[in-house]
Amino acid sequence: MSDSATLVFRRQKALLRLCFWLFKPFALFTRRIDWVVGPEDIALMATHIAEALPNSYTAIHARNPFYTVPYDAVVQTSSTALGGRLATWRRLYGGPILLAWLVNRARGFIYVGGGAFLEGHHDERDFEFAFIRRHGRRLVCYFTGNDIRSPRLSQQRADETGRPNIGSILATIDPIFATPEYDDARRERAQVAERHAEAIFNARNDQLSYLEGDTQPFLYFYPDEQFVGPVAKFEAPERIVVVHAPSNPLLKGTDAVREVMARITQTHPHVEYRELIGVPHEQVLTALDEAHIALNEFYASVPGVFGVEAMARRCVLVTSAQVADEPDLGQDAEGAWAVADVDTLHDVVTDLLTRPERMPDLADRGWDWSMHHASASASRRLLERALSSS
Repeated sequence: MSDSATLVFRRQKALLRLCFWLFKPFALFTRRIDWVVGPEDIALMATHIAEALPNSYTAIHARNPFYTVPYDAVVQTSSTALGGRLATWRRLYGGPILLAWLVNRARGFIYVGGGAFLEGHHDERDFEFAFIRRHGRRLVCYFTGNDIRSPRLSQQRADETGRPNIGSILATIDPIFATPEYDDARRERAQVAERHAEAIFNARNDQLSYLEGDTQPFLYFYPDEQFVGPVAKFEAPERIVVVHAPSNPLLKGTDAVREVMARITQTHPHVEYRELIGVPHEQVLTALDEAHIALNEFYASVPGVFGVEAMARRCVLVTSAQVADEPDLGQDAEGAWAVADVDTLHDVVTDLLTRPERMPDLADRGWDWSMHHASASASRRLLERALSSS
């Protein structure tokens, strides 16, 4: 860590300690918060978790430009809104000030992703987590992917299974993911989380990590109101709409998807392929409402958030997730979607197109699985059960 980063972190720690005691008398007159959720809103996970838990508070370090959802507090603002220097000071020191205020008001914190309110990456949030726990607050870590995934362990698994996975693909994207320093940071992050958190949520195999203790299954918290009722789009459609909306094309297998869909649209003129990248979230949901088939990701062991959105919109999901790779999915995940990887994608999609009578039932089974396992109501029950037993 550079000298300037070390200085900033020292100032942040001092500011957090000072502000905690300065704010303490004022916090006595404010509403208590059960859970602070943040400081990252990856795939709207923080938003959905907060919506599912009563008396929650969303505290985000920086907005995702593709989401327009409201937050209770946002640390970082654009330089044009505040002026360059003021925005910089807010980015560097707004986090510890906000955290000091919230530690006085909240009963617990749910950290989504690998972010922090302080510049805590050099110690993987050890000081921050220790501060929260020292003042008697509850702490939960909710990992979402590369924030905890070990590329080295993932590569070992790819070698053993003969199939690439997200972690083994990372090094092909950027050499930094193959460095010992990157992997060591994920090891330290796992150790810090286990040292301080009373509960850790993680997809055990998909997000293969250095976590050694028990973890809770990854929960999606997808809003119940986003699950649509029966639809008529499968009733003798003149065209079949196939949608792919990758957040990271290299990790989702988009090159293979493009090659497969180019072949399929030539041999099946009634098929329309739509690829959505970098568009507002509302546009993705609109496309899913019109889609019959959704192509999710093809190196993963669990459905992505987009996959859950697709099933909630009664699309036939095609993805690489399978119970054999991630038992936490549950046995009823068998048959809830069509399983394919980059090598079998063409055959799986072609089979769906040549036997379209299968699609309505497959879409309904996906809807049922996601409602019972990935909805906000189902996730809330599982989260409350996990927290009550921790």
